[in-house]
Order: sequence, then C-alpha cells, then structure tokens
Amino acid sequence: MEVAIVTGASRGIGKSTALHLSEKYFVAVNYLRNEEKAMETVAMIEEKGGKAVAIKGDVSEYEEAKNIVEKASQYGKIKVLVNNAGVYEVRSFSRMLPSEWEKIVQVNLYGVMNMTHAVLDKMEKGVIVNISSVIGLNPMANAAPYCASKAGVIAFTKAISSELYPDIKVVCVAPGPTDTDMLRKFHSGMFADPPEKVAKHVIYAIDSGKPGECIVVQ
Repeated sequence: MEVAIVTGASRGIGKSTALHLSEKYFVAVNYLRNEEKAMETVAMIEEKGGKAVAIKGDVSEYEEAKNIVEKASQYGKIKVLVNNAGVYEVRSFSRMLPSEWEKIVQVNLYGVMNMTHAVLDKMEKGVIVNISSVIGLNPMANAAPYCASKAGVIAFTKAISSELYPDIKVVCVAPGPTDTDMLRKFHSGMFADPPEKVAKHVIYAIDSGKPGECIVVQ
C-alpha cells in the first residue's frame, strides 16, 4: 500500500487535499490539537471507500516530525508528503514579541524542513509538495514573519529540489487568500478561494509539477 502524509489535515486546505489523495493513497491525516476534526477527515475518507489514519504531532518539533513519519510508514511505502501545516498572524512587527514570530517561523518553515528531513529515510521515490503563499512572493504589511516564513519555503523548495531529484520531486504551491478558519479569523470579508481549488493545484503539482517549481494558485 502506498501512503500520503498531509500535515495540518484536520481542516481547510489539508482536509481537501487529503480527500483527493485518498482516491489513490492510504492517507496519514496529521493534526496537532483538533482530534475531533481530524477524525472527521478520516471518516469522510472511509465513507468514500478510502483508507486513512489520524496521527497527532507537532511538525515544529523534529522528534515529533520523525514520529509522524514513523507511524505513517507502518501502513506502507510513503510516496507523497504534503507540508501544509501553518500558522498566521496579522499585527505590526513592532507590536510582536520574539516568541510570537519564532512560533510562526517554527511551524511554517522549520515544520517543512523537519518533515522533509524526517521522510527521507522512508521515501525511496516520491513527491514532496510544500504549501507556501502568494505573500511569500509579494509580501504585505502587518504579516512580516508569515511572509518571511513562506518566502523561505519557496527558497527551500528550490534548493532541496536540486539535491533530491530525480528520486524525489519537490514542488511548491502558493495559494492566494483561501477560505479557511485561519484566514477568517483576521479577514472576515475578504474574497477567498475555496480550499478545494488549492487542493486541485496540489494534485496537479504531484502529477505534473516540475522539480523546484512554485505553482501559484490563480
């Protein structure tokens, strides 16, 4: 059985991506806090005839990232990793504490690096998709640490891609505003794409994306 790991898959982009991937893979639904939502994702996959398991773990901690990968590998060969877990904050940089911007970078950038490094021992051939953001390409005010972390994801994708290809293809997807709980906490009236649209771009990245490419969701 071939396995796909999706981090932050209890809701939003991760959930939609997990549902799509379940048509072909056994899906490891990673979550950190909301076990109930993660189990809902698993139940939806099973209702469609797929197979999945919920795996708790904090991707910002390397040992926990390794544990996520180890547990997922018990169900088969890991062929896909989607680094989707992320946190977002809107506030002027001058009003943020170092602990707050460190958390953003730890999850959004270190989480990607942790999971990527951890999966290398288990993925002989496969695809890694890293979720960045359009504001990693075109930063905006009052979200400096988030923008910096997502720009880092793009640079990391390009750098690691040349190291791992052709055995492992690494691609980046950069969504615009997406209708998730994380976005609506700060931007209640903003126009936003449905998570389903981003998930389709992730599937495209897996099937047809070029190594090191950053696919912008338009």
